Amino acid sequence: MYMGGVIGESKFETLADLSRAHPEAVAETHLVRFDSVEQQTCQILRLRNENDLLYPLVLKPDVGQRGYGFKVIHSDEDIQSYVACFTRDVLVQKYVPGPLEAGIFYYRFPSEHEGRIFAITEKVFPVVTGDGRHTLEELIRADSRASLLAGTYLHRFASEKARVLAAGESFRLVEAGNHCQGAIFLDGGRLLSVTLQKRIDEISQSIPGFFVGRFDVRYSSEEALREGRDFQIIELNGASSEATNIDAPRISPWNAYRALFR
Repeated sequence: MYMGGVIGESKFETLADLSRAHPEAVAETHLVRFDSVEQQTCQILRLRNENDLLYPLVLKPDVGQRGYGFKVIHSDEDIQSYVACFTRDVLVQKYVPGPLEAGIFYYRFPSEHEGRIFAITEKVFPVVTGDGRHTLEELIRADSRASLLAGTYLHRFASEKARVLAAGESFRLVEAGNHCQGAIFLDGGRLLSVTLQKRIDEISQSIPGFFVGRFDVRYSSEEALREGRDFQIIELNGASSEATNIDAPRISPWNAYRALFR
């Protein structure tokens, strides 16, 4: 990974290395270079047709951080709008519904034959539920946690903020499993198992020179993840990644610093 994954690394190159060794465990991802808005838009549309990629799709910059530029795309028009706003090389990734997501922080010392999972972060995507009377904006502002990030959510859903949600209708506020984008991070230590650790170690050791980083995975159920199956890697972060379970609401500053120093 360029610079060990500290900054400026290509997400596509990292995922390509993983996919060559373990295609069954990596979300299908394609790189589309940027030369012009028209060229990139046409290439993404052609790529979608040639590979039978159905909507929704995920678009995100090849080089980026903290969830910047991540967007779930639902139509050809969405692609055109996205490319016009983000004039850079982008990844076209098959949408992995999950519905669950976790960050698995892994390390292995070069002198050791087996690596370990240091921590697991459970990522929760907040939702608001309609009552048939209030608009999306009103529901967000009335929610004790969502109101803290109301500016982020209302900018993201500007075209829908005046919509009245039907009674019982759930509206997901976050798609990217990123803290600064509004996802909730919890300590997922209960997901750790010997089987999962062996599976992550097997995948990690297939990448020459890789010793520390965090896998972002989407998975079907807690039982499946503990058994090391039915998950898809959507991203792999290198040396600048951290054990993001320290962002859980009940982790004290003391324990957070202790985890970082460790």
